[in-house]
Amino acid sequence: MKHDAVQPNRRSMARRQSDSARRYLDLEATTPALRSTVELAARTVGFAIAQLNVLDEDTQYTLVNIGGPPVSTIERSSTLCDDVVRSEKPAVVARNRVDATVRQRNILDQVGVSAYASVPLRGREGLVIGTLCLLDRMPRDFSTGQFQELEQFASILEEQLDLHRRVGSTPTKLDSDHDLAGALYAGQIVPWFQSIVDLRTKEIIGFEALARWHHPTRGLVSPADFVPFAESSELIIDVDLEVLRQSVKEADAWHEVRPELRLSVNLSGRHLAHPDAVTQLQSAVAASGVPARLISLELTETTSVNDGPLIRRHIEDVHALGFRVLLDDFGSGWSSLERLVTLEPDGIKIDSHLTRFVDTVRGRALLRALAGVAQDLKMSLIIEGIETREQADIAVDLGCTMAQGFLWSRPQSAGAVRRMLGVPR
Repeated sequence: MKHDAVQPNRRSMARRQSDSARRYLDLEATTPALRSTVELAARTVGFAIAQLNVLDEDTQYTLVNIGGPPVSTIERSSTLCDDVVRSEKPAVVARNRVDATVRQRNILDQVGVSAYASVPLRGREGLVIGTLCLLDRMPRDFSTGQFQELEQFASILEEQLDLHRRVGSTPTKLDSDHDLAGALYAGQIVPWFQSIVDLRTKEIIGFEALARWHHPTRGLVSPADFVPFAESSELIIDVDLEVLRQSVKEADAWHEVRPELRLSVNLSGRHLAHPDAVTQLQSAVAASGVPARLISLELTETTSVNDGPLIRRHIEDVHALGFRVLLDDFGSGWSSLERLVTLEPDGIKIDSHLTRFVDTVRGRALLRALAGVAQDLKMSLIIEGIETREQADIAVDLGCTMAQGFLWSRPQSAGAVRRMLGVPR
């Protein structure tokens, strides 16, 4: 009886997986962005061939193929990626590690491929619908760092595939690379997250949300390429609010496993110059269950807004709601010592440009002084741009308690953060 019950369940799961996968097959409109991501994955990890494959019940469809022989469809049961989709686990065959089935190793021998790495891709329904697959005829080593990079690229592809599902096969046409209004309407502005670490315990205590643009032809666009443009207009308000709306939904998911994780979100000073600023912020977080006390609003540089009475009143209002307010990029740009008095923030973030000088006498003296000011005023202090263990040790010695930087993680997609935290699907 037990065996009889398992078989229909397996068939039902296979059918659901197949139905989910087929929703991603009409991808002509978004192929340039997908191709860009797959090509970058191959170049970064150092493999000759990279593929984006989608597998339904019977067939493997190769949507993107970089460096390999022409192929569009092949019978699923004869493919390397069939086992990855069935097991929902990555597979690796390299000189320094082998984590693959006997069947996969046999297929590699038959086709003359010496190195193979494949990670599963999940669709909107949470089911594995395909793989990001790397191959090489030359033997390769495959490090833990390279595997993490491959997972990052898989997360990007998952978001690009989901974007296609949300906007349809013909996404909104952008008038130019800087048509942020069109990008916002098409759902192409999304948050990525960088961890914030307690320097004393080395534990992650929260994440900062950072805007990314999933451009329909250029792939993932860095904020350096569009945020300065947005800052020159009031579009930055819409960008910030969209990132906040999506970020609190992600924080809701984090809190299933880590209830006290904090969320930091950038907020242009332009927000606080608007009469309805506080109402908009309330509305952006209303649909989530994240308490305001776990959300920090990081005031970013703006040269067109002065610290007038309206801004100070709005900061008092968001404080009354429970939000914390931090001065971002402290030590450069607009974040002067005067604002510690006029705006009364809850904390400051040391700009990464200052962090570069932690190994100098003057740099250490300045950071020690800022840490002392923060302690005297009972403010939190986060130091950005930590890239080495030596910098982290110096920061602790100088009195810094929290940090961000590549030493712990680069910005990650929402899916990658969920996997890292072990959030149930």
